[in-house]
Amino acid sequence: MIMAAPRANAQAGSTPPRGANQVRYRVVSIPTFGGPNGHTGILGGHLLNNSGTLASWADTTQPDPFSPDGCFDGEDCFTAHAFSWQNGEITDLGVLPGGASSDTSWISPNGMISGESQNGFIDPLTGGWTLHGVLWKQGKMIDLGTLDGGGLSLSAAVNSSGEVVGLSLNAIQDPYSVFGFYQTRAYRWKNGVMQDLGTLGGPDALAVRINERGQIAGTSYLNFDPSPACQLFTGGFQLTTGAFLWENGKMIDLGTLGGTCTTVSDLNNRGQVVGTSLLAGEQAQHAFLWSNGKLTDLGITGGNFAGPLSVNDAADVVGWQTLPGDLIFHATLWTDGQIVDLGALNQDGCSLANNVNLQGQVVGISGNCFFEEPTLRAVISEKGQPVVDLNILIPPNSGVELRNATMINDRGEIVAIGWFPDGDHAPVLLIPCNQGENGDGCQNAIVHAHPSPHHAAGNKRSAPRSFLSLPPSVRNRLANGAPSLK
Repeated sequence: MIMAAPRANAQAGSTPPRGANQVRYRVVSIPTFGGPNGHTGILGGHLLNNSGTLASWADTTQPDPFSPDGCFDGEDCFTAHAFSWQNGEITDLGVLPGGASSDTSWISPNGMISGESQNGFIDPLTGGWTLHGVLWKQGKMIDLGTLDGGGLSLSAAVNSSGEVVGLSLNAIQDPYSVFGFYQTRAYRWKNGVMQDLGTLGGPDALAVRINERGQIAGTSYLNFDPSPACQLFTGGFQLTTGAFLWENGKMIDLGTLGGTCTTVSDLNNRGQVVGTSLLAGEQAQHAFLWSNGKLTDLGITGGNFAGPLSVNDAADVVGWQTLPGDLIFHATLWTDGQIVDLGALNQDGCSLANNVNLQGQVVGISGNCFFEEPTLRAVISEKGQPVVDLNILIPPNSGVELRNATMINDRGEIVAIGWFPDGDHAPVLLIPCNQGENGDGCQNAIVHAHPSPHHAAGNKRSAPRSFLSLPPSVRNRLANGAPSLK
């Protein structure tokens, strides 16, 4: 693969090219466990904390026992283990007894990690392997279990108190199930007990986020009324849905912008919730911010669809919105009542913003509007400026092509998906150079070469974890077998 070359310096008196005055980055490649690929969460998931600890998962050399159908990542057919990485050291977090693979979903400010692990059991209904949510705390893996005899649980987030939230199936069959064939329920796990958080009136709910105050945000069915529009736009919810905030034992309905489909994307430490809602008439979807009991339509400029993916503690919201005609979508920043179109790298291309830090730095992805590889490029926006290709901000001899920037912490460190000349990929960590190193002093090669001697076993891809947050055009493309954003 050929990495984009740095652009030439601007001539005196001309407009500097994108990235001319931006911070440059060192590239640290995270090794695998001998297998071809490393993996990381996408679309707003927090897997890098402000201490520089990264939580992700990577392939081993062992073939997936469920190959060729139902491979753990749906992408290659090697087992994968969750890991933590800090200061050049990688720690294999292991799997539950009997299981083959594990992954991560979140890392807290103090280093607690949530995720999932296979447990060696087979679902008698589907014949596939089952997962349990897990918590890694002080070097130990804790099996979170399931609710009421259910066969599967997934984690979504964990806070510094070790409270984990997510979804669990129970043993009640449910024709409207969000996930599988049984009721899907939101849970909070705390001190060894998994608690069903209830619903807003319908049969199913799922918890998406928990903050440091212990507030929980998620999505629930409101009743048993069908919502064809919700099923069309999400692919998962069949009934009328609402957003909730749970605290002090109570689930609060956050309201709607008029339509029958309202879902949650993120929650900050001030208790502010962002998500999407269809408008009355079901012909448009807007981003919302809920704060102190008030639901606010964040607005849109030109198109009919928008979706937030992340909110920081300053209430800066990032995600995507469509342009007039709804065929092109751009990374978008909603801040202080303003809607900022962050653009895309190509005039006819698309982009979305995954994450924003407290400094207002936004990272994401840009490519063609089907998000097909190899058009994808990792991008950054500084304080509302148009997105810049991160590939022009790393040393030209790095030997890696950055295709998706998934997370930026408050130190300005970035997790990106790096693709290597042999066709393999893995997370890379981009570390800002010191102020005096933005010129020649930052032209170092990649810190660790990609170690894998293998190549991917196939090109089958799975939909990303935050599939429901994607623009409909991308979601439909991925559902039909196009490459994922990893």
